[in-house]
Amino acid sequence: MEANPNFKKAVAPSLTTDFLARIKDADSSSPDISEDDNGSNWGHLQFTAGSMTITTILQSWEAVASTEMARRLIAAAIKTCKAVRCICLEQGIRTTTYLSNMYLRNLVEVLWALWKNAGGVSRSVYSG
Repeated sequence: MEANPNFKKAVAPSLTTDFLARIKDADSSSPDISEDDNGSNWGHLQFTAGSMTITTILQSWEAVASTEMARRLIAAAIKTCKAVRCICLEQGIRTTTYLSNMYLRNLVEVLWALWKNAGGVSRSVYSG
């Protein structure tokens, strides 16, 4: 994506921007966060609420719309991964597994597959 930043660049659909906003703007101190979506499960609500998931929103490169949006989605997921560690530290939760890590991995895998399927990777860059 770095080598081809303007690949099929378009305006992201509102579902994609809404999904990004939900991930990026999540507030761990919100009283609306259930116990099941907090602690080491922080990130679950952001990536699954209202049937808006990685795979339901990002079904094609057109849904991603640009390498910039791909980077913004990854950055928001990384922020979630960092936040969960702070939450667990503050709450005294000892764990080695964080649900947000799985969502980050899934997001990167989906973005990579969509990028390849859309023709964003030349054979000289990717040999798999």
